[in-house]
Amino acid sequence: MYFARIYTSRTYIVGIRAKEKYPGGMYINAEKPTRSLRLANIPGGELILVVGDEHKTGQGEDMNRHYGALIDFASEVFTIEDVPFRWSTQDCMTLDGIPYIGKFTSNTPNLYVATGFQKWGMTNSTVSSLVLKDLIIKGESPWQDVYDPSRKTIAASTKNFIVQNADVAKHLVKGKLSSLDKDIDIQNGEGKVLEIDGNRVGAYRDEEGKLYLVNTTCTHMGCELNWNSAERSWDCPCHGSRFSYQGEILEGPSVSPLKVGHDVNTIEKLFKDDF
Repeated sequence: MYFARIYTSRTYIVGIRAKEKYPGGMYINAEKPTRSLRLANIPGGELILVVGDEHKTGQGEDMNRHYGALIDFASEVFTIEDVPFRWSTQDCMTLDGIPYIGKFTSNTPNLYVATGFQKWGMTNSTVSSLVLKDLIIKGESPWQDVYDPSRKTIAASTKNFIVQNADVAKHLVKGKLSSLDKDIDIQNGEGKVLEIDGNRVGAYRDEEGKLYLVNTTCTHMGCELNWNSAERSWDCPCHGSRFSYQGEILEGPSVSPLKVGHDVNTIEKLFKDDF
């Protein structure tokens, strides 16, 4: 079960236009919080990408604060003229910091996986292509043991394994016990968790005033979802699944959309390994 050894992290990006010309290159700091800069040429001129403010998926607070933090940082370096773009991305993080690259399992000789790039996709995707090419063509790679998805040599990451899975358990229980907002007065563009007829329901009202209701229990393992105010999505704090305000899947590992009144029997799923 890979998601016992993987957690997901969200990173935020703002695209700004500045009076100063970008000096070229890509930059990342060594301090916390992480900030990186790079250039994107788009029709109409330069766009400076400011990246950072990561957190475990589903566990941020007011997500718009993360964009604000990046804009504040950028304003210390550049004279901002405009902020035309902003978005966030999600990355798989392994417990020992090394990607999983190779055969999915020892019982699936023709199925390969490459994941857990730790936000370094440009370099780790190249590594993946080299390792997988050797495994497919030669049947072996000099690096296969290092990146083996089924590797057992993760003793050094045992503490991180315990911490991350304790965090999953905490949010599973916390979501079930948290108090619900019984005020059904929802403004346009707002989402919140409500109690309706004794049931926990996620509610979102769009800009035209239409109300959308979904079950806030994640269809993956039964954790309770949190509202993402910036992306207007329902995010899982346990394993990183994300759903639209209409219940559609935006990010896995969930494979089933949200429905009103659809219960997830977590215990049964655990016993059947059905996730």
